[in-house]
Amino acid sequence: MGYCSMKLLIYPIALSLLGGIFCSSTLTATTIDEPTPNETNLQVVQMNPTPEPEEVELRIVYPASGEMKTSWPIRFEARLDGYVVGTASQFERASQIQDDPNGQSIHVIIDDRDYFEAYEELFDSLDNHDLYFDEKIDFTPPFKLEPGKHIVRMFPTRSYGESLKGHGCFDAQVFYYKTKDTSLEVDLKKPFLTYNEPQGTYPAKKPILLDFYIRNCIMSNDGYKVKLTIDGEVKRILTSWKPYYIYGLSKGAHTIQLELLDRKNQLVPGSFNTVSKTIQVQ
Repeated sequence: MGYCSMKLLIYPIALSLLGGIFCSSTLTATTIDEPTPNETNLQVVQMNPTPEPEEVELRIVYPASGEMKTSWPIRFEARLDGYVVGTASQFERASQIQDDPNGQSIHVIIDDRDYFEAYEELFDSLDNHDLYFDEKIDFTPPFKLEPGKHIVRMFPTRSYGESLKGHGCFDAQVFYYKTKDTSLEVDLKKPFLTYNEPQGTYPAKKPILLDFYIRNCIMSNDGYKVKLTIDGEVKRILTSWKPYYIYGLSKGAHTIQLELLDRKNQLVPGSFNTVSKTIQVQ
């Protein structure tokens, strides 16, 4: 996982919960996306998702939908059931790609900024079978927001950055800071894309995780797709909502761009549906 320069650490009570079955409400079985020939050694390989607990649910509590905040800092709160943050992900993938020693976390994205990580603040309850957790994730953003409309997106991730994609694992909320300006044109009821990984700095000797979130659409060969562009040249059309490994990036800076395409291979309108990030390989 890329180490973001904006990382919020709220240290947890040490607990661990390992997953049960893989779940997703919008996954479609497709063939692996084969890399196309190019003059480099770069390859993009589809991977199987890490198994997930059966019932993970993340919900944003504050700010409330459409709430106007007038003072800084703004307090955010989310409730997380069925998943523990701040602990290592005990899967083979943790040794294959870059792994965060701070453990599993919530990735928080405000508008189109880079994500930052939030960790549990308070452990609330555990049932008699030691299977159900209710955690409060409480934090303030590590940067100042401009007045106007804002959108916060959150989802739980493994320690190596892979997002959980089950039905209740993603939440987004619209809120305002000081003014009702609506220059940010995003409809959370329509299809939209959320870029997750890669982000930050990576070692050259390991594959790099490519991971993203889609909402309100289904990916398939004849459905919605995600176009991947690397350094403006190498392109793939991804037809499965799964994690991918990128092999062969040379040392230095690289630009990763994702675009959400519709069934006619046209770009889906929306502020979040074209996203570019620059990463470093060293």
